[in-house]
This record gives sequence, C-alpha cells and structure tokens, in this order.
Amino acid sequence: MSTYGAISTSVPNLSPPAPVPRRKRGLTGRIAIILSSSVILLSLGVLFYNFTTYTPPDRFNGNYNDLTVESSSCAVGLPTNGISGYFNIPNSLSRYFYYFAASSTKSMKSAPLVLWMSGGPGCSSLLAAMMENGPCKVSRDKEGKARAELAKFGWNNKANVVWVDQPAGVGFSFTDEGDSDLMFSHDLVADNMLAFLFRWQERFPDSHNGELYIFAESFGGHYAPAVGRRYYDAEREGRAPPGLKLKGIGVGNGLTNPEIQYKYASEFAYKNTYGIEAITKEQYDDMNNNLLPQCEEKIHACNDNADPDNEDCLDAFIFCNTALDTPYVESGRNIYDVRTFKDYKDDLAAVTEFVTEMEVRTALDAANSVTFEACNKDVYMKFVFDWMREYDQAIPAMLDGGIDILIYAGDADFICNWMGNQAWVEALDWKGKDMFSDAPTKPFVLPNGTAGGEGKTAKVGKGGRLSFLRIFGAGHLAPRDKPYETQQMINKFIANGGVH
Repeated sequence: MSTYGAISTSVPNLSPPAPVPRRKRGLTGRIAIILSSSVILLSLGVLFYNFTTYTPPDRFNGNYNDLTVESSSCAVGLPTNGISGYFNIPNSLSRYFYYFAASSTKSMKSAPLVLWMSGGPGCSSLLAAMMENGPCKVSRDKEGKARAELAKFGWNNKANVVWVDQPAGVGFSFTDEGDSDLMFSHDLVADNMLAFLFRWQERFPDSHNGELYIFAESFGGHYAPAVGRRYYDAEREGRAPPGLKLKGIGVGNGLTNPEIQYKYASEFAYKNTYGIEAITKEQYDDMNNNLLPQCEEKIHACNDNADPDNEDCLDAFIFCNTALDTPYVESGRNIYDVRTFKDYKDDLAAVTEFVTEMEVRTALDAANSVTFEACNKDVYMKFVFDWMREYDQAIPAMLDGGIDILIYAGDADFICNWMGNQAWVEALDWKGKDMFSDAPTKPFVLPNGTAGGEGKTAKVGKGGRLSFLRIFGAGHLAPRDKPYETQQMINKFIANGGVH
C-alpha cells in the first residue's frame, strides 16, 4: 500500500495535508439540535430521505488500494469505456476515495481529464454520473425496477471524466477509522483531491491529453475554487502531479459567495423569471428589510473570524438558512425547481437501488463493508462551520494566471439561483471586472441555431476567461434537466475557454 510520502517521492516539497479541525466543546449540543430542525431541509443538493441501503459481507479483506474493474455495459453500472475503484489517501486517518470514470467516446488520449465533485455537502458523485452528466442514465422500467442505459449526452463525449465520492464517508468512500469529532473544511477537500490526482497520474498517466478541468455542483461552489486554487498554487511551486496541467474551473448552481447570494433568496422567490410568486409581498418586504441585514451581519462575522470552528459561522448558518429559505420552503415548491411541487426523491432512490444491487455493486468494485447513502447527513453536518465562508476570493489569481472559469446556473433553481450566482460573478474583484460588467449578454447558441441560455464572457490579456451562463429551463441539477445543452456547454468551454 502506497503512502502519502511515497506519492511525493518525485515531488519532495509536497507537504502533508493540514490537520483536520475539531469541534469545540459546547457546540456539540447546538449542532445536534440542527439535525431535528427545519434547517436540515435546506441543504444544497440533498434532502435526507430514508433510502434502502445494502451492506453485504466484506470480500476485499481490507485491501482497497488501486482496485479497478471494467465492465461491458451500463446494465451493470459501467459502459465499455468505464473504470472504477479506490485510491488510498493516507493522512491522520487512512482514507479510501471511490472513483467512477469514463473515457471520451471520441479519443481518450486527445481529450482532457475532468474531475467532478457533487455537492450536498455529503452527496455521492455517482448521483451525477447516473442521473446528470455521466455515461449511464438510471430510470425505472415498466415494473418499477431501477435500470441503466447508455446516456445520449454524457460529458465524456469529448472529455475523460472521473466522478469522485468525497470527502471520506460520502457514497462508497470510507475511512479505516472513525472520529465523530472531525470537522470538514475546504482545506481538507483541497488536500485530499490534490493527493487523489497524484494517485490518478501514478495509475493512469496516459488516460488524457495532459489537461485538467475541475468541476463541481451546488455546495461544490466551495469545492471547485478551493481545489482549483490548491492545484494552481502547487503547479506554481512545482508540487503538482507531473503531466497534468490545470486549464479550467467550473461550478454549476453553486454556493460560492454566501453574503451576496443570500440576498437573492427573496428576489427569486418573489420575482423569478417564471412569474411565480412563491412568497407574499409581506414576506418579501420582511426578508429584505429585517432579516437580510441580520443575515449579512452574521456572515460578515463568520468570515472575519479566522478560527475554522467558531460560533459566528454556526450562528450564520442557522439564522440565514432559517430566516431566508423557510418562507419559500413553506410554499411547498421544490427548492431545486420553482416550477414544480415534485421533489427528486424517486430519482435519487432509483440510483441508490441500482448501485446497491449485488451484481452492479460487484461490477462497480465497491467495498462490501460500506453502506451506500446517496447523501450522508453526518458529512453534511461536519461542514456547517464552512458553509458561510466566501470562496470567490480564490478565483482572481487563477484568472490572472490563465485559468478559465465557468459559472453556470439553471434558471429555475431557488436554493442556488442564477440571480445570486450572476451577482457574485459581476462583483468579483479581478482585473477584468469592468470589462465583464460592460460585456453584452449574448445568447448561448446551440448547433441547431436555438438559444439554450444566455450569458457573458470577458478576458484580459493573457489571463483566463471568466464566463457566466444562465441555462434556460433547468433547475438545480442543470445536466439532469438539460443534458444536451450542458454537454454542448462543456464541449465549448474545453474547446474555447468560454461559452460565447
């Protein structure tokens, strides 16, 4: 079994991951209260349904290092160009990260590597691979059985995509030892994903053209900037995986700058582009005049407090989610799609049912000792101190260094709505801020001549391009709702560095 030190033998300056922050005494009770409150229903990309899980006996005897498997069709979870397995990332605890990957249907060696991380926090990236942008699409047959078939518009059309369950405890990923006091943060995620990419390069150095794109969704608005910046800094310092150069970062319907984005909870709920008033005028006024100023003050206090585990961030998490999201939730509308009252429960349950079938689980090479959950509430709760942190500040340096940035959002989503995402992108403090602000909004034209959305792009000198794209007719999980449009989006982003 490799060690973290062994990974860094060719890169001597690679330092071990930072210590994981631990919960302070006195906060345990408050966090426990959240589990029974309405706040838990306001998570990004996750509602905690009682899914059936499957935990058969062990078959790998604890040796999960570099396990891979190939399969013949989506009927058992993997397409012919798919591979899955575990990488061990030793740290203070020994962590095993599960990955599911599909090579480009065009040409593996001429296509880049795309790292995908789902949000939640705590949701498995297999959800995206099986119901959003992966090579397989899970649905129910006439008898109600969960089945998978090849997807028409997977992101592996012109890219080699790897979906990773992270942090440890999410999906099929796990750790040898448990510690209920461990808290999660962007530092932990960034360190682990940098180490993961080292392992990928050791194991599959010829699986791409040498270019890397990092994409994430929802709470991944924290992940992608943090991982991207860690990788970018490692490259500049000669500590990045050899043969893999960062080219771009993407975030879909993400939470990146809470202070700006939470301002648009009331705006979208009352004045969305679908003409649906999910809250009353009285609620709208109360949110803007009374509740929002308090929320902003608490978010300020959180970001001014450098302690990664502090009461200010917990207070902001509880107050802002309760005050600004609850009025919309009480309308009964889907927080991920204002157009409907129907939730994603059956879609998530179908994926869970499918990947936990014994034949599929075996084909996916998933550890039998792991109980799969679509979204893990324990992992979710370990990010509460990180929730209100601002991650847009990681982006300007990458833009200056030539890294392309894409922020996209389905325009029917409430919880991470396009209005708030556009606002923080407009406010981003970088060299091209004025240029981006003055840039005209242009349609995102598809090959058939229709507009799949609209947005803008700006670029300064030799720096990277910053693009924002509003996707028409999509909710929180944009690739699920608009698979063709989002496939065209990533293809264009990879080819041109922008989407216009």
